[in-house]
Amino acid sequence: MPVDIRVATRSDIKEMSSMMARAFHSDDPVSAYFFPNDRRRPKMQRRMMSALIRHRYLPVGGAEIAVLDGKIVGVSLWHPHDAPRVEWWRGLVAGPHLLWAMGRGVRAGIEMDRMLDAGAPDDDAVLWVYLGVEPTAHRSGVGAALSQAIFDRVDREGRTMFGVCKRGNVPFWTAMGFTPVGTATIGPKGPVVHRLNRPAAARRAEQ
Repeated sequence: MPVDIRVATRSDIKEMSSMMARAFHSDDPVSAYFFPNDRRRPKMQRRMMSALIRHRYLPVGGAEIAVLDGKIVGVSLWHPHDAPRVEWWRGLVAGPHLLWAMGRGVRAGIEMDRMLDAGAPDDDAVLWVYLGVEPTAHRSGVGAALSQAIFDRVDREGRTMFGVCKRGNVPFWTAMGFTPVGTATIGPKGPVVHRLNRPAAARRAEQ
């Protein structure tokens, strides 16, 4: 059965956040930095993802899901170029809600957001923040299908994309048309991540 890609809705948030917690539970230095406690990480990841999806990505049209056999097996979250750039921790509904969602990970989240903003290649670039796939669905084409959906959109608009990943994922992103452009550290003591840019369609054609 082919993967169905569609825009996420509020009714998808619970399943999306649970799937993303599984996708980023292990072998992810950013998640480990946000939530160092292995035992509590899945719960805190679910809370954080639920808050971000509900209050940041859904309102600006930056959330899509991959559905297979009636289940969400992939999630793509990005910040469109024409959406207001509001620091995400300020965009949540209230301080208590943020503290409930992030706990001690609030400071790391602020550091992450500032690091991402500093890497924007131009004012019209699209920031791709998360691509998560259900662990049991790896190498099934889910990630590629979600990627193509957003590539189709940004290529029509002629936009550059940018984001970060861990070292082990650089080959995956370069195969998708991204170019490594250096590294960055999340805060003064956080993990090192690799910055990547995907040029606009017109500039790729000239290369």
